[in-house]
Amino acid sequence: MGVCVILFNQLRGRRLRWGAGGAPARARSVFEFPLVSRKIKRVRARGWLALAAFFALVVGLGAQTEGTRRWAFNVQGYITLSSPALSADGATVYVGVERAGGGRVVAVSSEGVRKWDVAMTAPVDSSPVVGADGTIYIGCVDGRLYALNPANGATKWTFNARGFITSSPALGADGTLYFGSGAGRLYAVTPEGVERWSFGAGGIIDSSPAIAADGSVYFGCDDKSFYAVSPAGIELWRFSTGGPIFSSPAIGADGAVYFGSGDQKMYALSADGALRWAFSTNGAIQASPSLGADGTVYFASADGFFYALNAKGSDDQRVKWKTSIRASAASSAAVRGDGVIIFGADDDLVRALNPEDGSVRWTLATLDDIESSPIVAPDGSIYIGSFDGLLYKITGNGSPLSAYSNWPAFRRGAGRGGRALAKTGEGRLVNLSARAQLGDSEILIVGFFVQGPSVGARTYLLRGIGPSLGQFGVVGMADPRLQIYSGPVILAGNDNWGNALPSFGVADTAAAVGAFPLTEGSKDAAIVLALPVGLYSSHLSSADARGGVVLMEAYDAIGGNPALRLANLSMRAQVGIDANALFAGLVVGGTSPTRLLLRGIGPSLSQFGVPGVLARPALALFNGAVGSALIGSNTGWTTAGFKRDLEIAARAVAAFPLADGSNDSALVVTVEPGPYTIKVSGAGNTTGEALVEIYILP
Repeated sequence: MGVCVILFNQLRGRRLRWGAGGAPARARSVFEFPLVSRKIKRVRARGWLALAAFFALVVGLGAQTEGTRRWAFNVQGYITLSSPALSADGATVYVGVERAGGGRVVAVSSEGVRKWDVAMTAPVDSSPVVGADGTIYIGCVDGRLYALNPANGATKWTFNARGFITSSPALGADGTLYFGSGAGRLYAVTPEGVERWSFGAGGIIDSSPAIAADGSVYFGCDDKSFYAVSPAGIELWRFSTGGPIFSSPAIGADGAVYFGSGDQKMYALSADGALRWAFSTNGAIQASPSLGADGTVYFASADGFFYALNAKGSDDQRVKWKTSIRASAASSAAVRGDGVIIFGADDDLVRALNPEDGSVRWTLATLDDIESSPIVAPDGSIYIGSFDGLLYKITGNGSPLSAYSNWPAFRRGAGRGGRALAKTGEGRLVNLSARAQLGDSEILIVGFFVQGPSVGARTYLLRGIGPSLGQFGVVGMADPRLQIYSGPVILAGNDNWGNALPSFGVADTAAAVGAFPLTEGSKDAAIVLALPVGLYSSHLSSADARGGVVLMEAYDAIGGNPALRLANLSMRAQVGIDANALFAGLVVGGTSPTRLLLRGIGPSLSQFGVPGVLARPALALFNGAVGSALIGSNTGWTTAGFKRDLEIAARAVAAFPLADGSNDSALVVTVEPGPYTIKVSGAGNTTGEALVEIYILP
């Protein structure tokens, strides 16, 4: 069997596989154009390459405008289908290269300086994947999967797939690597390079696999079938289309799978393989879809259009918008936290489109076709490769890759791991707390929502603590009073917990949920209450009008309908700096990660008539108590580049919108089960009324 060489069609970027005798073994497209056109174009590009690289560098030195070149690095070959991946710290860019008689893998610093490169005996069209320890995994047309040392590119091991590899590997949670081969097999290989199993499909596997939250592996094949395989290598199901499948799948937050086919359709399947919908374009779809924060499906087709499809709803409402690019594109889009969509095309242009209507935000011209897919770094920089032999760094606007989208780019993230996030939205807030310094007549108002089916109730322990804080070295409010409201109606109240009816079992319930014991005979307040689905608020104030530090707690007391849960918490109080900050504690239960929306609101409270609002709330999330590891922070919710992510997240939980450009603060975070602390303080020594909110995101 002859060695296969990957060549590319000039006008449509469609692959032709050539045998040893030089005759095309298979046309990979409905288009037939002479390959000599690309050869001429490449020669022309080479004539301008040195000048272009110099010009790009000079322009980049002074350019700070979004969409301009920062630098263009000569990889000494062609960047075809390989898409750049980033190290975990964003300091290194890795990409595969095709060149005459072979290929290479190149590592470039974020400043555009070569770190190392490794020569290969055949083209490298696979995209690199960055492992948890930094190891670079990448396939080659020589039929081997390589594991490379990130420090110097030295080979750690190779695995022989006995067939060319253009499929990019996906990295499982346990480190297992999944990739397809030209021999028609999907391989599962250990992090040490040992075969676990292989699965035989009915044709060449160019499609790069994707791993679902439950470990299922999805991939397309040129036998016109889309496959789902278990982590053990057992076929779960297959779905037939009308054309070969080069597109790699994207996985939605609800487990839906999206992919394109040579039959000119974009498909949406449920996790069990059932068809949700199929959308027809007028050209083959080789680009892999990406998903917006709101679930919008983005992709290009060979018909010269870029599409934005609504993932849900009826077929007559499927098209959100489509934009004519008058070119084919195999490049998959990257979606930023501000919603902007970035991709390359065969007309040599990198485009950035606005999410509202698909209008062009900016373009950047290269010297040849672009089939590589861009990635957006944490600092907002954009990296993409081109057939012109240059790896480009493009100036962004500071907005990183979307943190709310389940699949914002080719292979999902900057490391190109191809694995979906663990399913979120099923976590529980088993404990919520708020600590604040109250004046003599001030009230700490804490709102919370019980979510679930409309039948039954769930038992909660609610406490207002002042005197018992003394065991932690805190001088607390001498005599707190606690009242629980449903709307304007008082459901229950307590002044001194020892006066609660014995049947309420305050002490026993506290012990059962792991709450610290209250001092015997203290004037702390506590209530055990069964609550159905609904919105509630607790009012904590001083019974003797002496003010002080107070702690409000809500515990899931386990009893009652297990389908009900605390879904959000909000609290409002006077906020200052340091000891006068507003603190919120939460314990996330369950066994899988939970996605949260956190907001520290000051200026936007003015719309509700709240006087004396905090002008600049600073929001910080800690992994445990304050002073432990900082997970994230924000001052000015639109300043970090996640404006659209945060808007969509707020809509998903029916939170009121924040004023555009305000100094309110917000974060979207995904956290593991465990305890966390939120701190809202006044930036720049500001003081005033502030609201902190915690929401479980779907």
